[in-house]
Amino acid sequence: MRELANGPGHDDVALLVDWENLKFSLVQRNRKPNVTALREAAERFGRVAYARAYADWMDPVQAGDPASLYTAGLEPVYVLTRRYTTAEGETRIQNSVDVRLAVDCVEASHLYPNIGTFVIASGDHSFFHVVTLLRARGKRVVVIGVSWATSAQLVQQADVVLYYDLDVEPEVERAGAAPPGEPVAVAKVEPRLAAAAARALELAQAKGPVAAEPRELVDVLGLVLTIVEEFRRDGRDLPLSLVGQELQKRMPQAEFQRLARGRAGDFARALHESGLVKVVNADFTDWLFLPTERAEATGRPRNAMPEPGRYDYARFNYNDLTDEQRRAVVVAIHDERYKPGVNWLTFNRVVETLKPVVRREETDVKNLVNSLISWGVLRVAETKVGHAPDTGAQYEYRTFELDLQNPDVRRALRLE
Repeated sequence: MRELANGPGHDDVALLVDWENLKFSLVQRNRKPNVTALREAAERFGRVAYARAYADWMDPVQAGDPASLYTAGLEPVYVLTRRYTTAEGETRIQNSVDVRLAVDCVEASHLYPNIGTFVIASGDHSFFHVVTLLRARGKRVVVIGVSWATSAQLVQQADVVLYYDLDVEPEVERAGAAPPGEPVAVAKVEPRLAAAAARALELAQAKGPVAAEPRELVDVLGLVLTIVEEFRRDGRDLPLSLVGQELQKRMPQAEFQRLARGRAGDFARALHESGLVKVVNADFTDWLFLPTERAEATGRPRNAMPEPGRYDYARFNYNDLTDEQRRAVVVAIHDERYKPGVNWLTFNRVVETLKPVVRREETDVKNLVNSLISWGVLRVAETKVGHAPDTGAQYEYRTFELDLQNPDVRRALRLE
């Protein structure tokens, strides 16, 4: 991947990691963050001169991480956590990572003029404001998130977006694929793609001279189609503003500047007119979809789902269970999932399943389920779409499943 260099005298990089956000997001897909890979990703933009990781290190799930992070070159920064219970009785945890990280960004931008690039490892939409501020001060901002839990608002404000699971530490099957960076080669141009390239060139020339040939734009539009197919195949939303960032990551820099910079809108419009993609405007933003997607799939694009509630380790949680209780909890969840007519488990269904097992109040059981997610016993399975019975309004909800790679799950179900 080719990246723009910082300006003269601004070659250094600050790496700031919302550790809990990154770690918890990866746990949902049975993965762990690799600090070495994070630093290498940041070093693509220059020398890492400032590196910090933020979390509540008193939480047992994170308690053993600071020493390892420090050894790997990230300074652990403790952030105070506030715990509260919602009106529904669900335990939520609100920490001030976004505030502390934003303060450090502002301070570093004043104290260290040598830092020209800020790499923020988090998909949390609350960093939107600090990203906007840093860019206004002439800093380049790189966001590193996970592909399934990164805020669309955040990525639209960043200069560069890297997905941890795709760009930083891709899975083995993805890593073995052909490397990005080369435009898609089209041996025989499909007529609609050729027409789209001619239309894109026409739209671009209407704004000023363009040093490009139609055949070159065929390659670029082919790459745009690949991007749309990849995003939609993985169930990820694709705002128009992200197309330009993806092209920048996948094209040689000189070619991107000459052919694609600032032209994502022209490309999308030309492909839409040719029937190769669908462009839908929702929430004041253009979104790209495959032409074969049904109307209900494109009617209301979703942003990154909110994370499940984190647990309050000071209250009843998985760490408080005996070995026998842990086994009983896992077996109860497993048996509930495979009852006749049960196709998936929701958060509330798991809560109802565990009430008679642990014999605690509902608020305690909800905290227990949140802790099961944080400990990796439960993981997010799928996002489903439902309809409110009274209004018919569409809404989304998560389903959960036991992680069969978790040691406690394997012991309880006798998989070892």
